[in-house]
Amino acid sequence: MDTYQILCIILGVLCAFILLMFIFINRKYSKTLKGFKDREVDGIRAKKGVRYTIDQTVVDENGEMNVSFGSSDIILKQNETEIVGKKNRVWAGKYTLLSTRDEDETFNLRIGNYVKEYKHNQTIVLSEGQEITAVNCDVILR
Repeated sequence: MDTYQILCIILGVLCAFILLMFIFINRKYSKTLKGFKDREVDGIRAKKGVRYTIDQTVVDENGEMNVSFGSSDIILKQNETEIVGKKNRVWAGKYTLLSTRDEDETFNLRIGNYVKEYKHNQTIVLSEGQEITAVNCDVILR
């Protein structure tokens, strides 16, 4: 065997290896992408890995609560305190409180030192320096 034949054999083995790797990676990611397609729901758009609801209505036409998450909404995580301020996530102003779960129409919030029960689609006004904490479940501020 001369140098040219050895080089052709090495190149053929390398091409076969690359082809096998491509098939393996393609199969792996096609399963992942198929899983994402199975989770798709109508009325949702994804932006930078976050799924936003296109329909921003809080209560549907039947009077039932509609859980939605918009691009300007803020999620208050359960038992994590947020301080209202310009340099923080929550600014002073008027907010609509939304439940993050269909089964929770009411939820508890700690604003300042006091815990109070609030309802889905209720509005509150937060002032600079106040502390707000979602007590029993995550809450959306719109």
